[in-house]
Formats: sequence, C-alpha cells, structure tokens
Amino acid sequence: MKKPYSNAEQVPSLWFPLVKKFYQAHYPSGKPNKADPIWVIRHENKILCAVRLKHIAGAQLLTAMVTAPSHRNIGLGSHLINSIHPALSEMPTYCFAFTHLVPFYHANHFTTISAKMLPEELENRLRAYTAQGRNLTPMCYIRR
Repeated sequence: MKKPYSNAEQVPSLWFPLVKKFYQAHYPSGKPNKADPIWVIRHENKILCAVRLKHIAGAQLLTAMVTAPSHRNIGLGSHLINSIHPALSEMPTYCFAFTHLVPFYHANHFTTISAKMLPEELENRLRAYTAQGRNLTPMCYIRR
C-alpha cells in the first residue's frame, strides 16, 4: 500500500446512508443491508473499501467486497480482509469469488472448495447464481 490506511471498522447504523451511497457509486449490485455487518476502511472520512458479511444458516458469506476505483491495486482489499480476521474467524466463512478474483482470495486465506462442501442454503444460492450465468468459485476462509 502506498499510504498507511487505518484498519477496518464495522459500520454503525448512522453510517448506513453513506455506505449505501458508496455501493451505489461503485458496485450497485452490492446492495448493503442494515441487518448484516458491513466493514469499511476510511481515509479522511471517505469510504475507500467495503465488504458485507451476510449471516446464513450458522455461517457467513463474505459478499459485496468493493474498493473505490481510485484506490484499487494497492493492497487495500487485502488490508481489509486481514483487518477483519476476528470477524471472519467467528464462524465458517465462505465467498463466491468471480473466477478472475480467485488468486486474490487464495492470497488472503481462502481456499477453493467443492460446492458440496457448502451449507445447503449457500449451495442453493451458488447454484442459482451460476444458473444466471455468473462464473463463480466457492471458497472457504481458513481460520488462522
């Protein structure tokens, strides 16, 4: 990273309109939800990177990870994942990585798994997403 950025912080409910605006600007399909923990990295009160942890069936799905285009490819996404290690380790954590992002997730403590290794509800979601034509790889966070 070029600058030392602060660690991730969980979004309090008062920030939700700012997070929603960030997603609308940079990842409209990300659709933040007040009920799910959302983590961000900010700099000078601007959100630079965000991720949502959706709780499903005793597990969580890391989803809607996005970095502002002006701050991509400098290690901020890796910094975000490493900053939320305690939250990722609380329960089994999965993600459905776009194929081109699999190396990024491998470098950040995720391993590729078979869809059959997912909890049933997540396996059904993955099946629905891939039926829509999305090229996704199921992955699981390796707790350290």
